[in-house]
Amino acid sequence: MSNAVKPPRKDYLTAAEAMAVLKVRQQTLYAYVSRGLIRSLKQPNQRGKLYLAEDVHRVRARSEARAGHGAVAAGAMNWGEPIIPTAITEITADGPRYRGRLATQLVHDGATFESVAELLWTGMWHDEPHAWEHALTPADIRALDVVGGERAEESLLEAFATAILHLGLQRGSVEDRMRSGQWLAAARQVLATLVGSFGWAGPGKTYLALRPGISVSEGIVEALGVAPHADNHAAMEAMLVLFADHELSPGTLAARVAASSGAPLHGCLASAICATSGVQIGRLYDRVEDFLAQSHTFEALVARAEQASRSGSAPPGFDHPLYPQGDPRAQLLLELVQRRPDQSSRLEAIYRYVERMKSEYGCHPRHELAAATLAIAMQLPRRTLGPLFALARTAGWVAHVQEQRLSPVMLRPRARYVA
Repeated sequence: MSNAVKPPRKDYLTAAEAMAVLKVRQQTLYAYVSRGLIRSLKQPNQRGKLYLAEDVHRVRARSEARAGHGAVAAGAMNWGEPIIPTAITEITADGPRYRGRLATQLVHDGATFESVAELLWTGMWHDEPHAWEHALTPADIRALDVVGGERAEESLLEAFATAILHLGLQRGSVEDRMRSGQWLAAARQVLATLVGSFGWAGPGKTYLALRPGISVSEGIVEALGVAPHADNHAAMEAMLVLFADHELSPGTLAARVAASSGAPLHGCLASAICATSGVQIGRLYDRVEDFLAQSHTFEALVARAEQASRSGSAPPGFDHPLYPQGDPRAQLLLELVQRRPDQSSRLEAIYRYVERMKSEYGCHPRHELAAATLAIAMQLPRRTLGPLFALARTAGWVAHVQEQRLSPVMLRPRARYVA
């Protein structure tokens, strides 16, 4: 076995490297870019561009797939062709639509997370905001010692999965849970439990139960010890609503695969959270936070981004594949930050940095970068954005689990063996 050290993974490729991977001419590479199949990065004061390695390898995989449905299948599993019909969420250039209602408009209209969750679950819209009535979280879950210590927030996603599985065990056997038909009550109890779990990362480092009569967003603000003023409550509500669903993300796919195999709701949700806990999704927020934390001035942020670009790496938090013209969720969240009265030189530096990346490199901010900026303004504890995303997305996962159960088909894609 060779002991040669592998070169570091590159996020971007030069034109020559991309053409070598694809085995195509320059004109074909440019055609892929113009069709939106490969994203490119402008280089200030240079004629040449860089090309996103992930896109290049995805195009190559499609071209190497077998004839017939093979090419579609090869691309479908990586931001490709739709593979599952759904009536829950549609991805549009203006952002996700939840059962026909644009998520960003719901935020502008002051919609609550509870109303959005009920819309996703039942298809019905309730204009009047209301706090859920939910079963109390069992004492043994509240006392779980799974994330103790000063760095508890780094284990929250795993703690979420553990707590959800414990909740499922409290509701009887798998057969009993599948036959009970109490999935709405179970879903509300799961979300209430996750709200209380944020207390493990809050000032008290202990579970803080969601009090009767207060909303999910208010409960999270309380559990994390965030100042309970109107701007913070509105910001928390906005993030929950915008993150509630996004079609067939990896966590959603995991939940639907589990549901198609006959798993109970709690098992499906735990599967979704585990699929979301990696560095490309839930912990992408951590990477963005770390990037911003290490550079507090505009000049330092730009310097770090340029250094990353020269080494073939991408600064985290830019260019969502489904929104080539920019992530509408990011735009709305950044507007929320900029409207706050408590501005700072650090926030101003981030605004300028985002504009520079857009004007000089053609990069558009993703919602993770906007959420991390909002977290700075709100003074959220570090490492809590990923769990916040997972809590919000749980609303969508519940809806997808129930929709998948209406299908008689078990999701079991085929593999293509390669020697």
